[in-house]
Amino acid sequence: MPNFKVPARARRRPALDRGLAAFRDCRSGVTAIEFAVAGPILFIAMLEIFQGGLFLYSSAAVERATVAAARTIQVGNLDPKKAADAKNFREQILCPALMPGMDCANVITNLQTADMDGKGYGAFVKPDLSGPVEVPMDNNQTSYCPALPKAYQYLQVFYAMPLFSPFWRSTVGQRRSGSGQTVVFVRAAAAFRNEPYTGGSFSTSC
Repeated sequence: MPNFKVPARARRRPALDRGLAAFRDCRSGVTAIEFAVAGPILFIAMLEIFQGGLFLYSSAAVERATVAAARTIQVGNLDPKKAADAKNFREQILCPALMPGMDCANVITNLQTADMDGKGYGAFVKPDLSGPVEVPMDNNQTSYCPALPKAYQYLQVFYAMPLFSPFWRSTVGQRRSGSGQTVVFVRAAAAFRNEPYTGGSFSTSC
């Protein structure tokens, strides 16, 4: 048989093909690269979902607590010992109706009486009707005015929900005075007329 010599380039080709195939099929390190790319996006998405869920949770809790506290005032069930001032009202009446994990120190209340011989509830709305009159987010500057039977009342409750989402912090976050926290204020309100109860409850001079 003729003695054909295989060129050196051809002899090297199978080894080269095997090397390329091994490189193509090698998966070591790919998972780490994929996680490095997708991991931060997944983490941010989960963070935003959790922040949104916490907002809905807090909103429902504040709404529920506001309705319960308003009903207590309306029917004359305020205990003078438990609700002698705004601080006791928050700690003894309102906050126990909040959901677990919600800090009462983050709650701000504003209880006012509507003068129905004057502007009525219109007094709590801006003159240009663009929204309610702003309430200072400081319990030292808000009102606490439980009134007599048949009086018209307006209760506002705010909860300073801490923010950990960068998107929420940059869009709706507010710097809370005193603590320096970046928060969003979850709010609820109730307008009602006190029942014609006798005895029980109490009123203030404001």
